[in-house]
Amino acid sequence: MKTSPAARGAAVRKSLLVLTLLSGAAGMQDARAQSITGGLYGSVPAGQAAGKVSVTVTSAQTGFRRDLQPDAQGRYKTSGLNPGLYTVTFKEGNNIIAERQVSVRPNSDTAVVAVAAEDQGGGQTPAIVTVTGQSAQTTVIPIDVSTPEMSSHYSRELINTLPLAASANVETIARLRSNVRYDQNTTGLVQLGGASPAENRYYLNEFDTTNDRTLLGANRLPREAIQDTEVMAGSFGASWTNATGGVMAQTVRQGSNNFQAGYSMYYTPRSATSLVPSDKDIRDGQGGYYRYASSNYSEASTTHYLWASGALIKDKLFAFALLGDKLPSNSYSFSQNRESVASSRSKNALLNLTWNINEDHTLNLIGSRAWSSTSTSTYRLLKDYTTQAGAWSSSAYSPVTERMLIANYHGNITDNLQVRLMGGFLGQINDRAHGAEDVPYVDSYSSRTQKTTNIGIQDRTVNFRPDDYWRRGYKGDVTWRLADHRIVFGAEYYKHFLGQDWHTPQAGWYTYYDRPNAVQLPNGEQVSGQYVGYYFNREFGNMVSINKAAYLEDYWKAGDHVIVYGGLRFDKYINKDALERPLFSFPMTSPRVGVSWDVKGDSSLKVGANLGRYSLSMPSNFSFGVAESHLEQRKWYRYTGIDPATRAPLGLTQIGSTYTVPGHDGIPPEAYQVSTTNLKAPYQNELQLYAQKAFSRSWVGQVDFGYADLKRVINSTCYGQGIARYANTHGYPDYPSDYECFELNPGEDLTVTRDFSGTGKLESLTIPAAAFGLPKPKHKYIHMTFDASHSRSAAEPWYLNLSYTWTRSFGNDNGFLNLENRNAGYIGQTGIYDFPETIQGANGNLTNDVRHAFTASAAFYFQNGLRTSGILSMHSGEPVSCFGLKPDVNSISYNWGDWGHYCDASMTPVGIKTAGTSGRLPFFWQVDLGVGYDRNIGAHNKLSIDLSIQNLFNRRGITDRYNTYSADVNADNTIVPDVNWGIPSQYQSPRKASLALRYTYR
Repeated sequence: MKTSPAARGAAVRKSLLVLTLLSGAAGMQDARAQSITGGLYGSVPAGQAAGKVSVTVTSAQTGFRRDLQPDAQGRYKTSGLNPGLYTVTFKEGNNIIAERQVSVRPNSDTAVVAVAAEDQGGGQTPAIVTVTGQSAQTTVIPIDVSTPEMSSHYSRELINTLPLAASANVETIARLRSNVRYDQNTTGLVQLGGASPAENRYYLNEFDTTNDRTLLGANRLPREAIQDTEVMAGSFGASWTNATGGVMAQTVRQGSNNFQAGYSMYYTPRSATSLVPSDKDIRDGQGGYYRYASSNYSEASTTHYLWASGALIKDKLFAFALLGDKLPSNSYSFSQNRESVASSRSKNALLNLTWNINEDHTLNLIGSRAWSSTSTSTYRLLKDYTTQAGAWSSSAYSPVTERMLIANYHGNITDNLQVRLMGGFLGQINDRAHGAEDVPYVDSYSSRTQKTTNIGIQDRTVNFRPDDYWRRGYKGDVTWRLADHRIVFGAEYYKHFLGQDWHTPQAGWYTYYDRPNAVQLPNGEQVSGQYVGYYFNREFGNMVSINKAAYLEDYWKAGDHVIVYGGLRFDKYINKDALERPLFSFPMTSPRVGVSWDVKGDSSLKVGANLGRYSLSMPSNFSFGVAESHLEQRKWYRYTGIDPATRAPLGLTQIGSTYTVPGHDGIPPEAYQVSTTNLKAPYQNELQLYAQKAFSRSWVGQVDFGYADLKRVINSTCYGQGIARYANTHGYPDYPSDYECFELNPGEDLTVTRDFSGTGKLESLTIPAAAFGLPKPKHKYIHMTFDASHSRSAAEPWYLNLSYTWTRSFGNDNGFLNLENRNAGYIGQTGIYDFPETIQGANGNLTNDVRHAFTASAAFYFQNGLRTSGILSMHSGEPVSCFGLKPDVNSISYNWGDWGHYCDASMTPVGIKTAGTSGRLPFFWQVDLGVGYDRNIGAHNKLSIDLSIQNLFNRRGITDRYNTYSADVNADNTIVPDVNWGIPSQYQSPRKASLALRYTYR
């Protein structure tokens, strides 16, 4: 007997309501960790005997089929499913009692609900309920009760709808939530969980693609290749990774039985027009130019993509292929006396193969290559601060080649035993250009304007040899289901290599000075009047680092609606020096616990918590910074003339001795010379509490509280006097002070190895932290975030996400980067702990102490194919810190620069001004707008056009201020104020626009 349309419609409506709530029967539910596959779980329809019902999972897209047998309580689960639409069929004997169609996403589990079969005409034939899960693909914050972890998912369809720039990447996506902080002033990356941008990890198809040369950013694929993006702002499980920031993971598009092909074009119009206005000039404290940018402009740029996906062998082997080509385009920039014309282009190719070996085993393989280059020509200007270009000055060519290969295997060995294996490799050769070696770089410093101007024919201060960077990694784990426990144990291994060499021109770098007052040079001489300084620097070596890890996890079903998680992770971070000799080895054990409570048992209300310890490896440039081959020398001369061609000084008479920076004599140091011998890995503790609730079939609300407490860091100090002072009073009265910088854990006891007795014999000495004088690192980050998200559906064709975050962040240390000083240099060498006096006043409001932030993103879909979208971003002002020299030319920190907080002019001499208390930046807001149109042409063709505009109103708010208070200290200890102190040094980026055209054959 057939089901009546009315009855079927009622059942569909009922199931749609439950689907949108993502409800599901309680059972042993799978949590995922950096997986390209997903899973589903649920229970048999209400009122049905578990032993009489079978469950079949199928996919028309790939021909997949898997039969499941519910347990005694009627629960079932399965994993290792490639992303896509699946049909779940429930049978009693040969009779179908219900069907469900659900969308499976990578790295997550989907709850499956089969409504109770309705009696149709005497109860002879139950209803068949089929539900489409398409609308769930735009759900950003689903309620997944299978894990204590909390993450945000973003589909390709949603990202293509929102008004994001053509160059949008994973950081752009992460900023759609208000608890993600955009670091515009130092790195251009994002802060997750209150950490610096150098403390995040990036994944692509389970492979860690984080740029381990600097820990800033990652090797990426073009946005056209990405299907799903997941963002976790901390508090993740032990099988993910160790990171004191957050995790951003993406998966690549896959093929299916349905052949599809397409073309995409991203077009960015020429800048310096009304649609894309020019950047803003910045005036210095004397009315001149601090930054001359209004004449800079870029030509229009276009990027093309061709792609295709389909089955090479039906139901078995699928492929997705992508070719990209960014056409050459020029950008023009102007400085005081130079014009630079840079021409860039890029190409890329990608192939993703998915092999469904059988219903229990799948293999995925990605291979990609990318080629990019920038050619730069520099011309002298006929007049300062104009666009009148004259003679050619120099040229450079900087090609970059990248390659990537990632393989993933997921297998169900038995119903209770699963295996995951991953192996990957990526490499990058980066040629940053190499100029003339026999011509010196020459500039001149004006004591009156405090400006330095290039006056020579050489315009390169650094010559680079090609960098060779690569990494390879492997990971494998086994999942074993035992009664109410799901146990995971696994291991991973990554090796990174970095070979680089850069230096000033071999002829050196000369700077002319004219000092009205006597200043003291680093070599001890005092000088005034006219003289010239010479500088030479070379840094080179091959750096290797290795990260090893093992982890154990247990997801325990402690009750019908409660999952208790316990995890333990062991990492070992190994760094080697420039000669590939062992340098550092940091073992770290990280326990983590969590709980997920499905309060009502239907996934409509989840309460969760996570508590754990998180650490992070040190990047290659940390090793390079402390154990490279490094030669750095300075000399000072009186001179009698200037070469008319090169502007190099003539008739030189040296002033005092050559100054070689301590530890930079060209020979890689031994480990004990550059660090304490009890150096330990950095870590912090994190707490997360949250609740998620479905309010209706389309609305999900969420509130989460986070607390992060930094406990230990690795950083450098140059306070050799602290060693000598303690040694002199503890058995070594004749041990002299040294000025070599070394790594330590600030605020902890340090053990150093030196020739304390002067006999040539090395001895160890442990100095209590209190005696050495450096404070413990402090960084406390607290946030409360409120989110509400509306999912698009057929009845309500609109998407909306509202996100508000209150934040408090304070302490004396941002973590891996010195964000207060806008310093994205060597990690572990930020300068803040160089001496006890440089850390004074540092304990205050940190850069990300942005008290209030609000982000809204929305899209509305009209029936005629028109779409509109928008993003509103607002936040209160960031605190400003002040940096200045200690007003004492005889102080130990004087020659190290303005790292201190000596900015309080109300005191004589200048006193300490606590960090983060020199005012705040203005309130920030920005509106982005998108307009799109979809048109189906026949049964197989679809055309989409999108216009995206960022900063629609071209608002130019101040986003940073110059924060250096003192330019110099006179010989009589009076401060020379920096004329630029407090001026706006960065403005909001001007309006930008891009056009996207997408055609799909399906």
